[in-house]
Amino acid sequence: MARAPALKKWTLPSFEQTSFFLVFLGLPLAIYVIFVISPFVQAFYYSLTDWSGFSKSMNFIGFDNYLRLLQDDIFLKAVANSIFLVVVLPPLVIVLSLTLATLVTVGGVSRGEVRGLAHSDIYRVISFFPYTVPAIVIGIVWAQMYDPSNGLLNGILTAIGFTSLKSFAWLGDERTAMGASIFVIAWSMVGFYMVLFVAAIKGIPAEVYDAARVDGAGRIRTAISITVPMIRDTIRTAYIYLGILALDAFVYMQALNSNGGPANSTLVISQDLLVTAFKKGKFGYASSMGATLAIITLAFAALVFFVFWLTGERSIGKPKKTIMAPPEPANTADVRAAVAALRAAGAPGVSAPASVAAPSDASVPLPPRAQRPLSRPSIWTDKTVARISHTSLIIWSIIVCAPLLWVLMSSFKTTKEIFASPFMLPTSWNFDNYVSAWTTASIGTFFFNTVFVVASALVIVMILGAMCAYVLARFEFRGSKFIYYAMLAGLTFPIFLAVVPLFLTLRNIGLINTLPGLILTYVAFALPFTVFFLYAFFKTLPQEVAEAAALDGCGPWRIFFQIMLPMAKPGMASVAIFNFLGLWNQFLLPVALNTKASNYVLSQGMASFASQAGYSVNFGALFAAVVITVLPVLATYIVFQRQLQGSVSPGLLK
Repeated sequence: MARAPALKKWTLPSFEQTSFFLVFLGLPLAIYVIFVISPFVQAFYYSLTDWSGFSKSMNFIGFDNYLRLLQDDIFLKAVANSIFLVVVLPPLVIVLSLTLATLVTVGGVSRGEVRGLAHSDIYRVISFFPYTVPAIVIGIVWAQMYDPSNGLLNGILTAIGFTSLKSFAWLGDERTAMGASIFVIAWSMVGFYMVLFVAAIKGIPAEVYDAARVDGAGRIRTAISITVPMIRDTIRTAYIYLGILALDAFVYMQALNSNGGPANSTLVISQDLLVTAFKKGKFGYASSMGATLAIITLAFAALVFFVFWLTGERSIGKPKKTIMAPPEPANTADVRAAVAALRAAGAPGVSAPASVAAPSDASVPLPPRAQRPLSRPSIWTDKTVARISHTSLIIWSIIVCAPLLWVLMSSFKTTKEIFASPFMLPTSWNFDNYVSAWTTASIGTFFFNTVFVVASALVIVMILGAMCAYVLARFEFRGSKFIYYAMLAGLTFPIFLAVVPLFLTLRNIGLINTLPGLILTYVAFALPFTVFFLYAFFKTLPQEVAEAAALDGCGPWRIFFQIMLPMAKPGMASVAIFNFLGLWNQFLLPVALNTKASNYVLSQGMASFASQAGYSVNFGALFAAVVITVLPVLATYIVFQRQLQGSVSPGLLK
């Protein structure tokens, strides 16, 4: 009879182990709890008081603020607008991005190996451009595009014959203000989700498409019955992210219509909250708005999960994806499920191949292609499909590039030239506008403030995030899962819920309106994404290497810094790029927590510059400031675009 293994005797941890956990886990958690969790909890408490925010006295009034919200016509209008955005924006972006992704991945030849469209990399690079541009800059650019007197849009429409729209105010008309705003948001996000869907589609085994082609399924039927079902998880993730964006579309709406638009037609909850808290001095009431926004966000995410589950999320036997791991090979269950989906959809001639009908779930190779002629020729020739695909993608590329090229040309023009000839090249290419923007408009000061804040926050968050993710991924201890999911919660809660308490926290510790205070908040709110991404990456690293190092006498500190961290360089690089883009483009946190003009970052400076009234704005200098703001992130994207696009799917398809 075999003897049971003896239990390992519990011993007190050494000083090295204790210090390791205190630093690696305790320090990131302390920052996260103080600047993220605590403000969220405080916000719910403040929502039950009548606190003005500028006095020490506050009275507990229960749910009176929430009852007032039900009678607040402006707030109810903001809620209706936010819900409208949730209903319209995610499907619009997903349909557009999925269509473009399908064209570039499976829009090639219909015979032989599944191929994408020729030279499709160019389209992916161009489409991704808007994602790298700060949201506040996008709003400023499109506000000028929509300008009724000298905007590019009305100029183009007038040139092609729509003379009635020569002076039409797209953002000033209640009928079109929301639609114009939705288009801007979609324009900025389609490229990112296109790349996400491209990565997901490439993970579908080619044998599945082969089986569909053998049985006569056309391209449209294949896209509907194969592609969409097999990337359901990716679509669900995209829908949730886009829904959260729609509920918190503050930056776009503030840049396009800071006053909420005509008859509050574009006012969203976050705009109403900011005005109520910092202009009306009703912090308690504003906190109830933030809590309501958080509840709506969580309800939306739960609803999406429920709908996907209800509609048969598990009906398609899609292989699970893991971060930084290649796609799993297709098995017969995958192919049977795909063929069954086609048959259920009514595709003619669809039947399970003999190799697929086998009861085993082991991978079974399909017969050679030469022995599997198409049962029915496609009505679309490869040349026709290629022409349609290229034409569609060229049109989209023009829509993406036109505003950016217009801004670049205008940055070399005088204000008079911009108004008189928006389509013409500048009469003289000089850098006077750039000098004026850098000095007179203080863009130079804002630029160096941004570099200091972003560089400091990036280094700190990457170190702390890597340490925290490493401990959570490589060590099992009571409460590790709770800590991990508490970190993930920071990705779902709207930042606006924490703005009011966060402002008070920084004021109490003397860091309000300071760059160090801004750095700490940047780090705290970037930690959840960093930990989420690196957690899965550290999970994939081989355990044997760490065990061998431990046997050779290496302590936990040395194992991490000399062995595990160098092995994690690919994941660290990808996360660093995404964090750089997010931190550089941040707008809400500096607007709420950094109101001292000398400490402005670029996003604040741009908003302040663009908000100057009437023709007093030097539009040439304004566009030059836009170029200065965009240039660092655009250069980063161009240099690291392959790595950036390659990391989109692993980070989100877990």
